[in-house]
Amino acid sequence: MLSPPFTLLPPAQVLPYHIVASIAQYIELGAAETPSAIKSGSIRIPIPSKELAPLAAVCQSWRSVVDPLIYRVAAHCTSSGKPYIYTNTHLPKLSVAVERQKQHLVRQLYLFIDFSKLFTAESLLSFMDFVETTCGEMPSVFKLALIPTYSESNYLWHTPSDEEVAALMDISTAMEKFFKCVRHLTPNARIVTASHGSSYRSYRRAVKDHDHAIALLPAMFAERTTQLVVDHVNLSRPQLDKLVPGMLRSISITGYKGPQCHIELIQRHAPWLERLELVGFTVHAIVKLTWGHTPTSTRLYPRLKKLNIASVVGMRTNKMRQPTVDPFPALEVLDCQTCFPFTTPVVLEGGQSHLRVLKLRMDTTLFGIMESNGLLRSSSYKKLEIISLGWAERSAFGRQEHSERMLLKSFEVGAQTQVLYANRLTIPDFDVVLPKIQFTNTLRVLDFQETALTIAQAVELLSGFPKLREASLFLREAPGDRSKRMPTPEEVAQFNKRFIDCQSSVMFLDICKTQFTNSRRSGEYIVMMTDVMPSITRVRIKCSTRTRSSRVRNGIKFALQRSIYKNKRVQDVQFAADE
Repeated sequence: MLSPPFTLLPPAQVLPYHIVASIAQYIELGAAETPSAIKSGSIRIPIPSKELAPLAAVCQSWRSVVDPLIYRVAAHCTSSGKPYIYTNTHLPKLSVAVERQKQHLVRQLYLFIDFSKLFTAESLLSFMDFVETTCGEMPSVFKLALIPTYSESNYLWHTPSDEEVAALMDISTAMEKFFKCVRHLTPNARIVTASHGSSYRSYRRAVKDHDHAIALLPAMFAERTTQLVVDHVNLSRPQLDKLVPGMLRSISITGYKGPQCHIELIQRHAPWLERLELVGFTVHAIVKLTWGHTPTSTRLYPRLKKLNIASVVGMRTNKMRQPTVDPFPALEVLDCQTCFPFTTPVVLEGGQSHLRVLKLRMDTTLFGIMESNGLLRSSSYKKLEIISLGWAERSAFGRQEHSERMLLKSFEVGAQTQVLYANRLTIPDFDVVLPKIQFTNTLRVLDFQETALTIAQAVELLSGFPKLREASLFLREAPGDRSKRMPTPEEVAQFNKRFIDCQSSVMFLDICKTQFTNSRRSGEYIVMMTDVMPSITRVRIKCSTRTRSSRVRNGIKFALQRSIYKNKRVQDVQFAADE
C-alpha cells in the first residue's frame, strides 16, 4: 500500500505540460463546430474553439494550459446597444472573462465603439465605470482593435430630436476622456484603429462632426498605432499630417473614391509598411503608388511583406507609367483576387526569389505574360508555399476550353508548394486531366471547392499526394447519371473493390458544394467515398447555406444506418455541418 504523501492519480492528471498543450492544439485545429475567425470589415477576429472548454474541466493542471487558449481573445461594446456581429456570432465577450476573473489572460481585445452613443455622458460614464471598477487594468493585452460601429438599425431613417442633439457631448472632450480610459485599460497594447463609415452615413448627416470624430481615432492613439483601417471615410489634410511617417506598419483602405490623401498616406509610410490592403482602388491609383520622385524612378516598399488587392476598377493599359524595378523587394504574400494592375512582369519576376504565397486571378493578357516570361514553370518561385491560380470574373478567356491548361500549370508551378487552390476552373472531363497531373510529396492542403469532381475522381486525386492532410471538394454526380435512388449494396461493393488498395493520407475533408439530385443522395455518396479512405477522421459539410449543409448531414446520418456500413471504420469518422 502506498503511504502519504503518495497518492494514485488518474493518468490524465500526470501528463507533462507539453503533451496537454499538444492535445489542446490538436483539438482546436480539428474543431468543426466553431468558425476559426469572424471578419468585421477588414479586421479578422480569431475565434477560440468551443471544444476546448471540456478540457479545462479535467483538472487544475489542464486548466492552466487550456484557459490561455480560451480567453486569449475578447470583445467588448461601449454601450448597451450591441451590433449584430457582437450579439449573433461566436465572438468571445470580455464580460465573460471578467466574470470568471480571466481578464488577465486576454491578449487581443476588440473594442466596438458605438458612435451613436459614445458622445452621451451616460454612455461614456458607463464605459469608464466598467473599466475602472469592474475590469481593471489589462497589461497582458498586446493588440487592441478600435472598431467604430452603429447599433441601432432603425436609426437609419431617424432624425435626432433637439433633446438628443443637446445630450451629445463636445466630440473632442468625449474622445479625450475615451482615450484616457482606453490607455488605462491596456497600457501595453499596440493599437489597430478602424474607420467604418458606410454603416452609419445617415447618422453622420445628423451629426456633422462625425467624420471628424472617426478620424480622431488614429490621431489620438498615434503614439501606439501600428495598423490603420480606413473604410469609406475620407481623410483630411490636417488628419493626415498627424499620422507621423514611420508609425504605421499596416494600412487597409476600402471604398477608395479618388482622394489624394489616401495615396499620400500610403506613400509617406512606404519605407516602413509591412502590410497593405487595397479594396476598390482604380488601376491608375495602384500603379501610381509605385511612382518615384522622377518620371523614371520607382518608389520602393522595402519592408512590405503582404499585399492584398481586391475589387479593382478599370483595366490595365500600356499607356500608364510602370515601375522599372521591383517595388516590393521583400514581398512574401501577393494576393490579387481581381484584375492585376501592372502591365509589365516586373513585380512577378522580382517575386521569384522571395514570394511564399501567390494568389492570382488570370485574364488572357496576364496568362500570356506569365507564360512568355517563364513564370509558370516548375520551381519558378524558389520559396513558394501556397499557390492559387484561376480565372478572373471579367476574364474573356474561355474557361471550359482553357481551364485544363490552367490547372496543369498550377500543379507545375506549385511543384514544391504545401497548399494549392484551384479557382474558377470548369473541367468537363476530369478523367482526361488526372494522368497529366504532376503529383508531389510536398502538398499538404488541396482546395478544389470550385472544380466539380465525381467521388471516384476525388479519391484518385487525393490518393495521388502521399502527404496530403486536408482537402476541400465540390462533389457531383457521374456524367449522365441523374437517378434519385440510393446506391445499391452491389454498387457500394464494386466501388470498394475498385479502391481496395487506396493509400490516401487525408485526415480532414471539407465538402463545400454538392451537385446531386437530392441531399439524401449527396450524403450516401459522401459516406461511400469516405469509407474507402481510412485515413479520414473528420468530414465537415460547408455548403452555401446552413439549411443545405444540415440536409446533407442528415443524408449522411441515414446512410450510416444502412447495414452495409455496420461495424465499419466509417462509423468512427466525425461528420459535422457548419452552423
